[in-house]
Amino acid sequence: MSTGKPENVTPGAPPKKWARHLLVLLGIVLLVFVFDSLVFGSVPLSLKQFQWSACDLVISFLLGACALQAYLLKRKSPEARTEKEEKENGNGKPPAKTMSNINRELDRVSQQGAKQVEAVLRKFEGVPGALDALSYNLVIRAHAKEGNHKRAGEWIMRMEERGIKATVCSYNTQLDACAKAQNAEACERWLQRMLDQDLQPNVISFATVIHVFARRGDAERARRWQQRMVAMGVEPDTVSYNSLIHACGVKGNLEEAEAWMEEMQQKGLEPSVTTFGALIDAAAKAGDLDKAELWMRDMLRRGIEPSVVSFGAVMNACAKASSLERAEFWHQEMIEAKVKPNVRCYGAIINACAKVGQAERAEKWLLQLEASGLRGDAIVYSSVIDACGKAGDCEKALEVFKRMRSRGVSPHGVTYASLAKPFAYRGHWEVVEELGANMQEQGLAPNEYLVYMQLLAYGLAKPRQDARAETCFRQAKKEGMVLNKHLFTGLQKAVGRTRAKELLEELQGHA
Repeated sequence: MSTGKPENVTPGAPPKKWARHLLVLLGIVLLVFVFDSLVFGSVPLSLKQFQWSACDLVISFLLGACALQAYLLKRKSPEARTEKEEKENGNGKPPAKTMSNINRELDRVSQQGAKQVEAVLRKFEGVPGALDALSYNLVIRAHAKEGNHKRAGEWIMRMEERGIKATVCSYNTQLDACAKAQNAEACERWLQRMLDQDLQPNVISFATVIHVFARRGDAERARRWQQRMVAMGVEPDTVSYNSLIHACGVKGNLEEAEAWMEEMQQKGLEPSVTTFGALIDAAAKAGDLDKAELWMRDMLRRGIEPSVVSFGAVMNACAKASSLERAEFWHQEMIEAKVKPNVRCYGAIINACAKVGQAERAEKWLLQLEASGLRGDAIVYSSVIDACGKAGDCEKALEVFKRMRSRGVSPHGVTYASLAKPFAYRGHWEVVEELGANMQEQGLAPNEYLVYMQLLAYGLAKPRQDARAETCFRQAKKEGMVLNKHLFTGLQKAVGRTRAKELLEELQGHA
């Protein structure tokens, strides 16, 4: 192992590399003299004088080259570097380029995973001055990239314990990791710690915390951090305002979303396609189709190209308003804008079809979705089944259900409930019971809506199935289902009001 000091050259040891080069070059000069004597020894005096002048120049040049190369080789030799490092270490400084070399190595192994980066960094933690904030940031980034925000946070604490001050980059990486894990509280704690460490957060730091609260619809806490950011002299950017508008949209608070849009423009910030998408979505959640279309037209007027998300949002607003014609209109606008529809866009139109009981048009749009190469999900197929159910077409609903299963799409509770509905209204309790059993075989617990359909089927059956209805109601209670107004209504249809009231009191008395 190298001690960091130059080794002594013992007698008889091979000459150093730079010395060997010097000997070789001097040998070349000697050969020039010999060649000159042999070739030009018998030439006339006048030519010989010319020859010697030229030879002097060549020899002088070669000797100078020899000296220069020997000097450069001497400086680049391991012995010279070691001597320089010793001097630097004597002043308490790390060897030249050692820190940058370690960081390059950490960056290289980061492609192999966080554990490998950790292993490399640990080897140098005991070497004074070998690591800096960048070294630890590379480990923090590696853990954040793997989604392990807890481990990333431990490394921030570790670097600070070793006297290396974490940077804004260290904390922003950790904030991003917490946000991606949708852990808003952890994200908030790290931003507060950043402030406690007298680090000035930048707009990215605040925007990350605002975004994570906005995603879960906590507009109040998102707004609070926005206000704190402004109070600290950090100007919000478009991303921050987009997050606040989105937070309002999650709760369907269109008025507040529009207020943020107005403030954003007053500050001279230009709204983006994301801004308008959030506003349209807020209008959709609020059930305001007119406002959704107004913001869509405003975006087009400004020359901003709508994305598939924008079109999907306005089509969803149409579906919520049961406006199939407007949903189909915006689909056509999307095609003309050369924006490829996604599953959400088709799902919105199919949902609009279901709202107005247009089973045939719902199936047409499902066929168009499948022909486009997209794979429908359980929500899309459930909407088609619901459309068939509202149209009273039990056979078509069952056909779509089987088609869904054949394509490898797993049904969920809503799917079974939508399929049970048309059979329940016809009193076909056997089919509804079979669907419930099939649902349990798939590992899905019967939901409130399916139990209601079972009770309804028993009540509309001919003859009425009183005993089965009571058994179903008791089982629902046993499985922990809340016996709410809807279930009680279904029970009344099956056993009559008086018996339903007695049964409910009995079961609630046993609770």
